[in-house]
Parts: sequence; C-alpha cells; structure tokens
Amino acid sequence: MASFKNMEIAPAVTAHENIYVRQGFLGFNTKIYYKPTLSLVDCTRNYYALSSGNEIQQFLLKFQNNPTIAEKTQLRFIHDPNGNYCLEMCASSDGQFVALQLFRYSDLAYNAVTDIKIYEGKEAELLYRVLRHQ
Repeated sequence: MASFKNMEIAPAVTAHENIYVRQGFLGFNTKIYYKPTLSLVDCTRNYYALSSGNEIQQFLLKFQNNPTIAEKTQLRFIHDPNGNYCLEMCASSDGQFVALQLFRYSDLAYNAVTDIKIYEGKEAELLYRVLRHQ
C-alpha cells in the first residue's frame, strides 16, 4: 500500500464529497473511507513495463467512451519496479469507488498521461474488476 499523503491523486480524492479521511495519532496513520458504503479505501501505486502501460492507457481511453467494454476485457500486467508507467489508484474494498491516474516516465520524472478520473457505482465496479488483479 502506497503512502496516501505522497500520492499525486491524494488532494482530489480527499476533496471528493463521498470520501472521509481519518487521521491517526500524530497523523502517522491515515484511513480513507467511502461514505455511502462505509468501505475502506485502499491506495496503491504500481509500476509497469512499457507494453502493459500502453495497454492500460488504451483501455482507459476506451473505458471513458464505453464503460461496458470492461465486461469483456482482461489485461495482462507486467510489473516492473523501474517501469515506464505508474498507475496510482484508490479503490474501495467493495468496488463502488475508484479514483486513478496514469503516469509515464519522461524527462526524468513521471508525468501524467491521463487526468484524475473518479468513478462511482456501476462504472467503478466494472473498472475495479479489470484493474484489481494488478
């Protein structure tokens, strides 16, 4: 689990109306909850090889136009700790909330390839099914 405070998408997730952030003692422990279902939100940052990153990027573009494409999509992920792509994702444990952003390494830094996208309900469930096995 990535440190939520160090994630690029943290401000957008925190500002979302259906998200509740609970700080622990001295701010060392942060727990995020999706209010409508009271589900714990897990935040991850994973790095991928070039081929997997391109596949994720294409899938996300298609998903924006037609969310039902996720029902028949299976992505193959090649994890690489030094990968060209980085996917930051916060997802509730029940799959009803997903926030994500994809980055690509260029000019000695990871730069955003997609905008921060936040999905709830059925769209989030569909996206969560495809991306949870990353």
